[in-house]
Amino acid sequence: MTQKHDNKETNILWEKYIKTKDIELRDKLITSYLHLVKYVVGRVSAGLPSHVRFEDMNSTGIIGLVKAVEKFDPTMNAKFETYAILLIKGAIIDELRALDWVPRSIHQKSNMISKAQSALQQKLGREAENRELAEHLGMDIQELETILVRIQPAILISLNEVYDDDDDRGSVADRIPDKKVKTSFEVVDRKELGALLEDAVVGLPDQERMVLVLYYYENLMLKEIGEVLGVSESRISQVHSKAIMRLRGRLRNVMREYADIV
Repeated sequence: MTQKHDNKETNILWEKYIKTKDIELRDKLITSYLHLVKYVVGRVSAGLPSHVRFEDMNSTGIIGLVKAVEKFDPTMNAKFETYAILLIKGAIIDELRALDWVPRSIHQKSNMISKAQSALQQKLGREAENRELAEHLGMDIQELETILVRIQPAILISLNEVYDDDDDRGSVADRIPDKKVKTSFEVVDRKELGALLEDAVVGLPDQERMVLVLYYYENLMLKEIGEVLGVSESRISQVHSKAIMRLRGRLRNVMREYADIV
């Protein structure tokens, strides 16, 4: 996200809008943040099948941006950009889910591999290699790697969804924290949760950790990461899939411990 705003001018616009809820002011804010939609669509679209139209995702993303502007509360102590990206991405993912563009069999394979990773980690006391994971699942390495590429679109929701794929707890956007409703993420001490996530990332194999850092922190596309690491985009897709499934499995276990609190 290279576009920057005049903070003073934007803050004045926000102050006026919060007080008046004037539609024209709202529309000015939406226009000034349209680059966030382009940014999110660019990230989400990587790996999607060709029949998913960029224009449709952009339109849905704008709906998420509108909701973000209307719901944003400056007293939340959060940057609007961070909040808006969550709602934009949530709106797009919810729309993709509604279209049911990912076969249920792909979701099942994703869940199967995630559970196998967890089981082997407990058994071996370390992260399993592809050979060991394939053997545990009763398949050869080539078949496993093919599946890892195919399930890449199915894990677009990545860390936005920490529960089982079959656990219907509402839309992604609906789980964005509301000041009036305590969520399980708010019940868990944020420093503790952050430390757990950091430990989980640090505990990943070097290549998986590097891919996550380059993708989520350096904002590189999978193809660009492949160029940096000297491997194919397909290989990076496999590594990303494995890393996300490991983290989702670990976070899911943590969140279940607090599920009865809320």
